[in-house]
Amino acid sequence: MQKIIFTDLDGTLTLKDTYTKFVLQNLNLLKVLKNLPTLATMLIKHKLKIYNDDDVKQITFKIFFEGYDSEQSLESFAEEIPWNMKVRKLIETKREEGYKIIIVTASPDVYVKQVCEYLGYDGFISTQTQENGRYLSGMFTGRVCNFDEKTQRIKAFMGKEELGHTISYGNSSGDFAMLRFCDESYFVKKLDIKRFEK
Repeated sequence: MQKIIFTDLDGTLTLKDTYTKFVLQNLNLLKVLKNLPTLATMLIKHKLKIYNDDDVKQITFKIFFEGYDSEQSLESFAEEIPWNMKVRKLIETKREEGYKIIIVTASPDVYVKQVCEYLGYDGFISTQTQENGRYLSGMFTGRVCNFDEKTQRIKAFMGKEELGHTISYGNSSGDFAMLRFCDESYFVKKLDIKRFEK
């Protein structure tokens, strides 16, 4: 039986949202101008609660990352992420006790894979992107990895393997299902880390 830590990425391991950083780093003015009506409509519908954060993620991903080369190095991107070192140190302490570390995030796999490698963690579960060869189609495969989908994907990831003790870290309502699923869970609010009451 494996002892595993399942940790959210944005706002948990990091102090800021990595998806926003990824979009801004790859911002193309021509694409912004071309898709201005779509972006404006999206923002209005998000403000009116017609679109949720997952809808916004899919729309912006299609606009900005269709045709993106998925094999390019993102090492500098990972190095520049503002990490929450308090959470990282807690996780590293548990690693010394034999825990495996798995990132579970709504962020897309195109950069989560390299972030996971940069941190030296054991694996990741994330929103999956479609590829045409080495280039992204701009679409996601399946649902955004958030809310109950996180728990479902953890179960699928583990398969029939029996879990030992599990610990989870999260910072938003999108993590609640995962936090309830694990044996021991913590809610992160910047540098404040509290036991999650199920």
